[in-house]
Parts: sequence; structure tokens; C-alpha cells
Amino acid sequence: MNGAASPTASPTSPPTSPWAWIALGCNVGHRGRALRCLRDALESSGMAVEGVSMEILTRPVGVVAQGDFHNQVVLARSPEPWTAHRWLEACANAEEACGRRATYRWGPRRADADLILLGRHGEIASRADPAVPHPELPRRPFWRRLVAEIDPEVAAGLRAG
Repeated sequence: MNGAASPTASPTSPPTSPWAWIALGCNVGHRGRALRCLRDALESSGMAVEGVSMEILTRPVGVVAQGDFHNQVVLARSPEPWTAHRWLEACANAEEACGRRATYRWGPRRADADLILLGRHGEIASRADPAVPHPELPRRPFWRRLVAEIDPEVAAGLRAG
């Protein structure tokens, strides 16, 4: 293979890609600093952040009685193809490094990093755990807008919520 992502995999081999789209967010503490911390922590895990959207403010999803969220999307590249599980592990480590504490579903977040797409063009789909594309993608149109800032063609291929 020429270094391209493997969009399909055998039952014993999960799909891998050196590219992933990651949504960053926070609504507790110094939000701009938290997003910067997440980007730096992701890079410390061995990936390179190749594209960064602007930061936007959004209303909370689910539990609405909390502060607005600062959100951003990054396009990241790993040194070799990673499984979705490995990408998610890097996201969890970045969250922990930036002060995330366990709360409750849709609760306040000091640092949040979600794997939303796998593959340079978001072309890899898997129902395995973790599922890609992220199951919440259709309900979070702001993720699509932020992806569009980095690559409008990738965003055009996503289902609108």
C-alpha cells in the first residue's frame, strides 16, 4: 500500500489511518488556554497538528444549564497509521493532561477531545468501539462548519444534521 488509509479491514484487523479529525472543546476555566493545551498535548502524543479551525462559541448540547463551550477542530497526522482506538487513547491522554475531571454525560468540561473522523478525507467508517464517524456528528453542525474551514471538500461530504 502507498501509505494511504485502509478504509476496510478484516474482522481481525481494524481500519487504520495516519489522519484523523479531532474536535476540541471546553466550558470551564480559561477556554483559549485549554484549547491550546489540548493541541500541545495531542502533539506530545506523537501526532502533528496539520490544520486548525478558528475557535467558536456554542451552546451546550444535552445539559443546557451550564456555560457555553469554546470549540475547535484539528486535522492531525500520526507517524504511522493508527487505529481509531489509538487515536481515542491519544485524545483521552490529552484531556487528562489538560485537567479534565470526570463529571457526567454532557456535563461541564475543562478539556474535551473527540475523534470525529478517521482518514484524511474522513473516508473511514467503522461501527466498532469507538465508532467513526462520531455518532454525534449529525447533531453537531458546528463540527461540520469547523471541518469546512480546514477542508471544504471533506465537510461537503458529511451529512448535515
